[in-house]
Amino acid sequence: MVTSDAVSVLRAQVDAAKQNGLSEVSLESLSKLIDLIEQEDQSTPAGVEHAQAALEKFKSDLVDWQNSNQRNHESDLEMLRATIGTSHLAIKSALLINGGAAVAFLAFLGTAWSRFPEFAVKSLLSSSLGYFTWGVMCTGIGAAVAYVCQAALGGEFGKFSQTIGEILRWLAVILVMGSFVLFYLGCNTAIKAFEMTG
Repeated sequence: MVTSDAVSVLRAQVDAAKQNGLSEVSLESLSKLIDLIEQEDQSTPAGVEHAQAALEKFKSDLVDWQNSNQRNHESDLEMLRATIGTSHLAIKSALLINGGAAVAFLAFLGTAWSRFPEFAVKSLLSSSLGYFTWGVMCTGIGAAVAYVCQAALGGEFGKFSQTIGEILRWLAVILVMGSFVLFYLGCNTAIKAFEMTG
């Protein structure tokens, strides 16, 4: 507490005593007043006025709040980057395995088709190729849906953007997961065909 604060507290107390009709102050009352000033002085940093101390505390709280918000924002941003990176990896993986399987299987069928005279085997091999092809289609459509989803979550579709974005996000996940299921079905069908020939 600075001198001006102490003087203003003393003046206020003296004025209050005069208004109550007191002309003298007891030593006990004066001692209580000194104790009050000491308490006020201990709760306020040295040399800083009351308003200044409150302002400094507010500034400190504001800086803490800003730092906390900045940390949360950076954490959310890193999580978003990780999610986008993982989704790109899933789409690329689905496209690679289904596309690679379709191309390899097509090359295999071109050279070995005449070696499998049974209709059931040829039917299974054709079905297997079909699963791989549909897996590629699902992955491509999933990538396109993911692109439109990003636009929706970016606010490109007005007030319905968030709802459209959520629906498209789940649709993209289902399509890409479906392409992995189609890859499994294609492999399983090919294994059955090879078992029939052996």
